[in-house]
Amino acid sequence: MRFSLRTKMMLFTAVIAVLPLAVAGQSIIRVARDELKSAANEQLVSTSREVTDEFNAFFEYSLFVPLDLIRNAIGGDKLDSHGKIVVLKQGIEDLPDVVQLQVNIEGVPRPIVVSQEAYIRKLADFFPDPVSVLEVDPDTARPSTESSQRATGVEYIPETGDWIATASLPITGGIGGRDAMLYARINLERLKRFITANPFARTGSIHVIDGDGTVVYGTGDGEYTHKSVLDMAREMLSSRFAVVAVEPFPLDDGSISLGAIKLTRAFPWAVVVEKSEADAYAPITDMIRSLLQWLGIGLAVAMVGALLFALGISRPILRIGEAAIEIAKGNLDIRVDKVRSHDEIGDLARRFNDMTVQLNERFELQKFVSRGTMKAILGSDDREVSLGGERRSVAILFADIRGYTAFSEKREPEEVVEVLNDYFQHISDIVTENHGDIDKFVGDEIMAVFAGANRSKHAVECSIAIMDVMEEMRAKSHTDLRIGIGVNVGDVVVGAMGSSERKDFTVLGDHVNLAARLCGQAGPDETWVSRSVLDQLPGKLSEKARAIEPISVKGKTNKIEVYVYDGPGKRQAATRPVSERA
Repeated sequence: MRFSLRTKMMLFTAVIAVLPLAVAGQSIIRVARDELKSAANEQLVSTSREVTDEFNAFFEYSLFVPLDLIRNAIGGDKLDSHGKIVVLKQGIEDLPDVVQLQVNIEGVPRPIVVSQEAYIRKLADFFPDPVSVLEVDPDTARPSTESSQRATGVEYIPETGDWIATASLPITGGIGGRDAMLYARINLERLKRFITANPFARTGSIHVIDGDGTVVYGTGDGEYTHKSVLDMAREMLSSRFAVVAVEPFPLDDGSISLGAIKLTRAFPWAVVVEKSEADAYAPITDMIRSLLQWLGIGLAVAMVGALLFALGISRPILRIGEAAIEIAKGNLDIRVDKVRSHDEIGDLARRFNDMTVQLNERFELQKFVSRGTMKAILGSDDREVSLGGERRSVAILFADIRGYTAFSEKREPEEVVEVLNDYFQHISDIVTENHGDIDKFVGDEIMAVFAGANRSKHAVECSIAIMDVMEEMRAKSHTDLRIGIGVNVGDVVVGAMGSSERKDFTVLGDHVNLAARLCGQAGPDETWVSRSVLDQLPGKLSEKARAIEPISVKGKTNKIEVYVYDGPGKRQAATRPVSERA
């Protein structure tokens, strides 16, 4: 039973009808991706606000409010010096994050300093005078306003790994009638613990960045190198851009990081909350994996159906393709075999083989005619090339092998044909390389035609190359075959000659006859050219010719001026140089 190729393809399409599942799955994934992106951005924004709110509350409420009470308590003259120191010591005990309180009174050379003993002992492991490490320089720690609730400075102590902030509070009413300032040195370790314990750190990362791009605190492992994020944080800190910035950040490794950046009020820091795009879209990955599993099942079913007719379609098509490649390489003996399907594929294979046979016949026939004949056939608008011709100016070259008759008498016909074909092959290649066309082979003679603006130049260069090759071949084959060449240029008739049953596309005219006469009189290893050829040659090429006495040729009343190019085997001296010709 025969099935058409269309029927087979319809059956195959029905088997792989799982494709709608892929289209629907893609739509679902796109919607889910948008929802996950929205949820991820919301999580980033809420986490950044949570962290910055904690930082602000830590400074503005947990510390600044009690420090404001201490400032008011020690201000004025309500307490004596002993009472003021008691208040400072009590403040250190009640505020575990404050490691040192310092009171500077205008005109008093040394400040009043009360330190947290536990932290001083910690510093004593690294510094001989730990109290001075925490001492504040009044000139660099002044608040911008009396009500300012921002840290006036943050320093990093690398020996302990602590960040120490400074709170500067002008004492209302002064002390003893003099202006005074309360400075509190605050250990920010509690903020670090808050960031580390934040639930977001399990799926993302939180980093605190200062104005120089330095990571103050962070939850990630290793060095933080997200340059695009750091650049945005520094830009926001520089302009004090207070709005939360939420956007995807491209990283150096080609991945994308979803991030939210928010500035703290209390510290000159930016809180950066990030989550990799891959982690944010992890459910999408699971969904795609599940979809691929179903698609795999559908494809498996489709493959089972495809196997039912793969041998009947795939292999024949591959064989036809391989045969086409071989034909493109010039191998016209190739055939598409082992195709037994009784459908369009089988018909195509049989027609392909018929086409190959016809191409082979055509290319073999083409070798028996010149390129000019093929161009005339291909360029004809009619089904056949009509008899007649047109006038053109061309250069004609005749080359005749000298010594061929004596050579053929002493050898078997097969050997003569083999040697002659070898010579003709080399000569034909040279004619083609010099833009010529072999018009015909006549026994041991070749007729070639050269067209174009440089026709005479190409013809003479071709003749010189032929003589050089003949000399090389004569040395290799140990034969005494030489060649005589005649070249002429002029107007001829180019076209189809003969009858309606047998035609020959060739060139005819007086100039063709003259080229044949020059070839007939040229000696072995000589190229004879007419004056009209020499006049069209460039100076360097024409100077290599030698003039001989004008000759008489059959069919010409006046003698013909002739110039000779000697081959490498010729040792005859020139009768006179071309520069002396009339």
